Amino acid sequence: MRSIFLAVTITTAYAHLSGWPAELHPVLRACFAVLVLVLGVGLWRKREHPASSQARAIRAPRWPDYLAVGLGVLAIECLFLFFLSVVPPRAEQLAYSVEAALLPERAAARVPAAGLGDGTHATVISGNWLWDDQGKRPLPLSTNARPSNKPEVFLRPASKDDAAKLLRRRPYIRAFTLERFEDSTWSPMAMAEEKLPSDANGWVTVPQPSSRPGPVLRGEIFHSAHPGGQDVFASLQGATQAKLAQLRRVAPGILRLNPLSTPDRGYNYEVVAKTVTFTSLLEGGVLDRFLLPEEVAAHLVELPEDEGVRQALIDIVIKTQGPIESRMLALRRHLRQNYKYSLQIENKGGHDPLLNFLLHEKRGHCEFFATAGALLCRALDIPARVAYGWSGGRYFDAQNLFMFRAREAHAWTEVYLEGVGWVVFDTTPPGALANITSFAPPGEKPPLDDEGVIEYETGPAALDDTSTWTFLALGVGLGLLPLVFLILCIRKKSVILPGAASTNLLPDAPGYLARFRQACSRRGNPMPAGRTLRQQLAALARDDHPPIFANDLLDYHYATTYGDAKSSRARESALLRAIKQWS
Repeated sequence: MRSIFLAVTITTAYAHLSGWPAELHPVLRACFAVLVLVLGVGLWRKREHPASSQARAIRAPRWPDYLAVGLGVLAIECLFLFFLSVVPPRAEQLAYSVEAALLPERAAARVPAAGLGDGTHATVISGNWLWDDQGKRPLPLSTNARPSNKPEVFLRPASKDDAAKLLRRRPYIRAFTLERFEDSTWSPMAMAEEKLPSDANGWVTVPQPSSRPGPVLRGEIFHSAHPGGQDVFASLQGATQAKLAQLRRVAPGILRLNPLSTPDRGYNYEVVAKTVTFTSLLEGGVLDRFLLPEEVAAHLVELPEDEGVRQALIDIVIKTQGPIESRMLALRRHLRQNYKYSLQIENKGGHDPLLNFLLHEKRGHCEFFATAGALLCRALDIPARVAYGWSGGRYFDAQNLFMFRAREAHAWTEVYLEGVGWVVFDTTPPGALANITSFAPPGEKPPLDDEGVIEYETGPAALDDTSTWTFLALGVGLGLLPLVFLILCIRKKSVILPGAASTNLLPDAPGYLARFRQACSRRGNPMPAGRTLRQQLAALARDDHPPIFANDLLDYHYATTYGDAKSSRARESALLRAIKQWS
């Protein structure tokens, strides 16, 4: 029965930690889970006391003692919750501040200028991927990233049917793409700015091949505005239309939005898209209908000039065989099976970032997988580039809304096929990052109001709901400790149990052992404090005065005191008679 009860308590604790009941705050659910586990383990460990001497308490336990123990456990639990939820980020921020003051060069290397939303770089501004002042994104030599939970982009599908289509296949929200790669840096292709005006119905058309396959997806995009007015157009991959006054194409794959008159409210616009992935073309059996373009811009199939990187790419590609789709699958499989997704890159040898990923450390974040995938495709003469945006997200069923946080920012490879356009070719290991769509528990509300304004504060004094609860846990923990101390002080004045030693919690010696000690003293071989019965009998044997009952006394004493044997009045009486005769 005790084991069954333990299994029930473990199941209940797991249910609490998994989000049941949904109406309770996660901190309270965690508290209940710990209390249930403590109760279950405590009752499971309760057994019948063995028939041996037991220590006796100097006073009888009463309800204040149990109350003090319970409140003490609750206080420690609250302080533990506070420590885990509040102290780490503040300690980390303090560590970064100290590093910036004492080791500015190392701090600068840890936080590059470009902002990568999956936490690889730290400067994420206003919900969009960023590049540096020259519009470039260098691969970092090393990094130790910590993803953020800050919400950046929201997508509200036009219908539940559109939401179901997105949930069946991982959604990709694309912000921009970069096509030129040199010196371990991605950069956009220069071009004259092109304006894409809206039609009479207020829709801007984004050119796509008329034969592009895939279901039509409609939705509404929400995101905040960049303080400098340099916002890019974010949409489901493969956008065909956007309900905006105008878009400005400043580079292939980069569309800019017009600045807002009220930037504090952010952007809100409708989009229509046909997202196409390499996997969906394979599963649909239509990949063979589309071919590689005969003429492409040279930079789309250009490999790096670095001979080491170029040779590493060629060595991987020459191992693939068969038709082009089979070779692409082999390349994707090679990256997913032989390289590890990691937000921590050491690069102790100071190698070229991509070469370190391909040959040395063999681990990196999504941008390394996307870069390697694009360049490997180019080695097969497949036009390829890198896209930046978000993937997966968190879905709120009641509001029919996807939320994409900074930790769900993602980079992937895109390849160009005739008649299809740009296709998602994601080489990052599936499930290795936080861009698998998760479902918000019932009752949880997204940080977006009815007018599409993101509800979060940017000031340093702002506290979210979780911070309020954690500081409440701190107050409860610190407030309960004096109460526990007071209860224990009051209980110290309780009446001591009759017959209980006030200075020693050890049990009284059995009668036969006390009689044996007295006999040893009479015979001139007293038994010092701290000496065991076995040691005393061994000392008597050395003095040629061992009692004839030594083995019987030793066996009986150790069997009843330290074993599971029950005491025997007959044997103790026999021992007492033998000790009396010996003394």
